Amino acid sequence: MPSRQEFFQYFQLAGARLLLAPVRGGIPADPERWKPALAAQIRGLWTSSQENGRHLHEIAAELRSAADLFEASGSATPAHALKNIPRAIPVGRTPAVLREIAAHVDEWNSSPKGDVAMTTKELSLRFPRLIPILSIYFGQDGSAISDEMSGSTIEDGIQMWIDQVHPRCPWVLPGVAGECYEALALFHDEDTLDRFFAQEHGGGSGEPDFVEMLPLLAQTCIDHMKAHHPPVWERR
Repeated sequence: MPSRQEFFQYFQLAGARLLLAPVRGGIPADPERWKPALAAQIRGLWTSSQENGRHLHEIAAELRSAADLFEASGSATPAHALKNIPRAIPVGRTPAVLREIAAHVDEWNSSPKGDVAMTTKELSLRFPRLIPILSIYFGQDGSAISDEMSGSTIEDGIQMWIDQVHPRCPWVLPGVAGECYEALALFHDEDTLDRFFAQEHGGGSGEPDFVEMLPLLAQTCIDHMKAHHPPVWERR
């Protein structure tokens, strides 16, 4: 079992792990192969950074830290922090390839390009709150549609989720409402919503379709905020 320090070190490289997700099976040493493989993911992380996600330069620094750890471990068992970070092919090139990717990420043109097709992994970066809700609460065997909730309405399921979030709602519900409308703006119709959230992420919408459930979820978040969390802050 990893120590507390190893646990912390593992999550210090979370951004690098996320960027390398498309090449989890191994990073090609040839830049002409890893650049197109990572292009959509880098673009997705840049989009996320515009909404206060990790900056690309932070992720580049994590890649360099991972390279240093791989280099320091040599032929020994890699540090726990490197778990789930893919190795290069061949393995001996791993530190050098990670540094090359870091330099590429640092120099990436911040204007999103449409010349690379969007991917499921890239799109999923836009819905860090919504995907788990639709999967855990409304997907197959979800807690909001379980046998214990038999006879309950979709409104009851949404309220159950909000009750579990409360009183942390100001830090959760507005973002969920925004992601609901972003999904409707991006995917347009029921077939596309179902493909992305249900078929590709195991999510569900309960009895209604996604086109009906997402506006309801968003409005319920807004109504709860109005009723229980007036906007109060200090100017400082």
